[in-house]
Amino acid sequence: MTERLYELNAYTKEFKAQVLDCILVDSAYKIVLDKTAFFPEGGGQAADIGTLGGVKVTDVQIEDKTIYHYTKAPIEIGSEVEGILDFERRFNFMQNHTGEHIVSGIAHKLFGVNNVGFHLGEELVTIDFDKELTREQLNEIEIIANQKVWQNLPVKAYYPSNEELKNTLYRSKKEIDGEIRLVDIKDTDICACCAPHVNRTGEIGVIKLLDTERMRGGIRIVLKCGMFALADYQSKYDNISQIAALLSAKQENAFDSVKKLDEKCTLANQKINELKKKNAELAIATVTSDQICVFVDDCDIKELQTIADKLYKKFGDVRAVFSGIDPNYSFAICGDSINLDEIFKDFKSRFAVRGGGRNGMVQGTVEASKENINLFFKF
Repeated sequence: MTERLYELNAYTKEFKAQVLDCILVDSAYKIVLDKTAFFPEGGGQAADIGTLGGVKVTDVQIEDKTIYHYTKAPIEIGSEVEGILDFERRFNFMQNHTGEHIVSGIAHKLFGVNNVGFHLGEELVTIDFDKELTREQLNEIEIIANQKVWQNLPVKAYYPSNEELKNTLYRSKKEIDGEIRLVDIKDTDICACCAPHVNRTGEIGVIKLLDTERMRGGIRIVLKCGMFALADYQSKYDNISQIAALLSAKQENAFDSVKKLDEKCTLANQKINELKKKNAELAIATVTSDQICVFVDDCDIKELQTIADKLYKKFGDVRAVFSGIDPNYSFAICGDSINLDEIFKDFKSRFAVRGGGRNGMVQGTVEASKENINLFFKF
């Protein structure tokens, strides 16, 4: 069994190990070592990455208690290699995973919710709780969680004896076979967990609860800690500062400025819709019964459908309405379903047409000159 250096010291960045096996599977090599500081994917956390003897490690998995390091090149069995972790990434994971324990422990104590799902990826963490929480409750959890960070509490990861385990109340997302490793954050949480964690809560820096969504009677929370949280804040700061600059407003007034702009846009759209309605009515009023094909200015598909439908109801037969700049037009054609199907089939065979429809209405785009379109509808 590979010695798990990541359990002995989560801060191990480099190590030397002997290669016990090198197995080719498809286009990858599975490397087995006598010891490793690489954490294999598990408990919702992605695997560590780095290098072994200069060869890139792209993934680490544990199968039947054997830890496999996936590489793109073979490494000689029996050789000694130097392992180097991408420790910046590892430390980001340690910050976020420990932060998740704090949040889940506080949520459980305050509101009786249970963590039933967890994912730690490249940029964020998600936590699934089995009950819904309000934004006010989440804010309370967040404040207390950050207070735990500022207290710089010790974090202890260990394998308890059977006697200790019997007398310890701890959280666990699932039933665990075999040895149980506990992560104990003083006065905050005790949880079964296999992953590396920081030694003290102060190393987390900051905990921020972001987006939420309902999940099967519970709630999913997006969490970011440490560098993840800082990067998120920097991105949002850049966004809000640019929005404020565009609106010639102070950052703290950006929302009010956007709200006012939205109200102006709503009024403008209402006026535009009124003008479009009048434009459609004017177009219909000037059409005579012998005009099968009509060209109108600045109309979208929906407006063309309205005009075609009203012309059909007014005059019958087939009514085709086009709008665009020669030779590219949008269109809507309305008529009796059987007759329309034959006409539209012929229309598509003559020109480059994209679109379709049913129940007496077809619509789409066509690439053809106005002259040729008019000639087609002279029947």
